[in-house]
Amino acid sequence: MWRFTYRKRLLAGIAVGCLSAVLSFDVHALSKLSSIELFDMIEFFGRVLVVPGVLLAIAVTGSVHGFPLWITAVGNFAFWVAACWLLGALYSRLQQRKRGDGWQPHVRLREAPSLVRESAPVVDAVAATALHDRCTRLWHANPPETEVIASTDWLAAVERQHRANFDLWHIEDEARTPNASDKDLAEVKRRIDTTNQLRNDRAEELDCILLAWLEGNGLPNPGAPLNSESPGLMIDRLSILALKIYHTREEAARSDAPAGHAERNRERLMVLEEQRNDLTDCLDALWRETLAGTRRFKLYRQLKMYNDPDLNPAIYLNAESEEHAS
Repeated sequence: MWRFTYRKRLLAGIAVGCLSAVLSFDVHALSKLSSIELFDMIEFFGRVLVVPGVLLAIAVTGSVHGFPLWITAVGNFAFWVAACWLLGALYSRLQQRKRGDGWQPHVRLREAPSLVRESAPVVDAVAATALHDRCTRLWHANPPETEVIASTDWLAAVERQHRANFDLWHIEDEARTPNASDKDLAEVKRRIDTTNQLRNDRAEELDCILLAWLEGNGLPNPGAPLNSESPGLMIDRLSILALKIYHTREEAARSDAPAGHAERNRERLMVLEEQRNDLTDCLDALWRETLAGTRRFKLYRQLKMYNDPDLNPAIYLNAESEEHAS
């Protein structure tokens, strides 16, 4: 939609600009068309089209009569391209506001209640990343540990999603073990698929929780610009970044690593920290703007096919062949 609007403005500006440039050389030619009222009107608009270029030429040369027509033509072309562009942008803006007419949130931003009992915002990216780091340290120290340590229902959902990423990370490490047998790899691959499905389900759960609350408060604004990424997907990325940061710190602190290894990982760590800080700011900004009605997001279903026996041909074709064989 944005590209289409851009193209319309550009084409309209070029068309009007070219017409005004041609008329700059002989606007009186319009008066030769006819004396009927329609052509009189066309002549009037033709004269209007060349006025900006004429004024520019007079300003440049300082002469009312002896200015070059090419300056008039160039001035008219540039003026009308810019004018059509700006008018098109104004029209698009008015249409966007029109789509949002009549919308009012049921709550104001500063009065927006929380999904949890505390007065903290529903989405707090800093709290989420702190929870990611705390859980990552705890689960590495106590691998079987699954007890929920989050302080709110919302953060408990964030923790469940992070646990899926944590398990997936280490299951994938098993698949990269050099001495793993084919049987081991096949088993690990199935665990990866199952855990990855859970990871995506947990991310969707986060968005469902937020959208259910927003709907009850007249949000999000249907006329607001759509964000390409939802909070659930952003929290999923933050979760993975937390795991990368943890393991990169481990590598930077290794005493038995080869020369240059620690320095390389310290550089990587700086990049990862910067990326997480940027994404944290983006998540908080998205939530603030959603509550203010200036931005919205949707639930994007991952619709994984590999675990569905009705959608994965490797599963249903094998089942059919076994049925025929029996």
